[in-house]
Amino acid sequence: MIHIIGTAHSLQCWSDAIKSDIDCDVDLATVERFERYLRDAALSLRATAIAEELSEQSVRERQAGASVAKQVAGGLGLRHLFCDPDRGEREALVISTCRDREDVWASRLEPLSPNDTSIIFLCGANHSDTFKMTLERRGLHARVHCDDWTLRRPRTQP
Repeated sequence: MIHIIGTAHSLQCWSDAIKSDIDCDVDLATVERFERYLRDAALSLRATAIAEELSEQSVRERQAGASVAKQVAGGLGLRHLFCDPDRGEREALVISTCRDREDVWASRLEPLSPNDTSIIFLCGANHSDTFKMTLERRGLHARVHCDDWTLRRPRTQP
């Protein structure tokens, strides 16, 4: 079963700006809460892998970037997988729509035997429902575990 967790892309990567608490889009405490949420979800769902919409290229392009999902997976001894094609792959595969990208993500998850194991997939919240439909069209079991963590997280008090 693929458990989809939607969120804001700004929460998927650590950067020096976030670690220094000077990022305008997201604060350190929020990323730390998301990291704990992801770790707890992986444990409760007995995940064997954490995959995500990001590509290695997109993480490298963030200042001192590191994938939150990759760090959580590594800390739990789980497999991690970047599923999004980088710019060169998008050109080579002639990817022009979100559906094209979602088909690539699904094809990259298939070797993990998702119908026989528990896999978490992180993506932008706008993909939660459409990616579930993409997976189901391919005969893969999927559920939306959280459609948009960004909306469900505790708000920071002023």
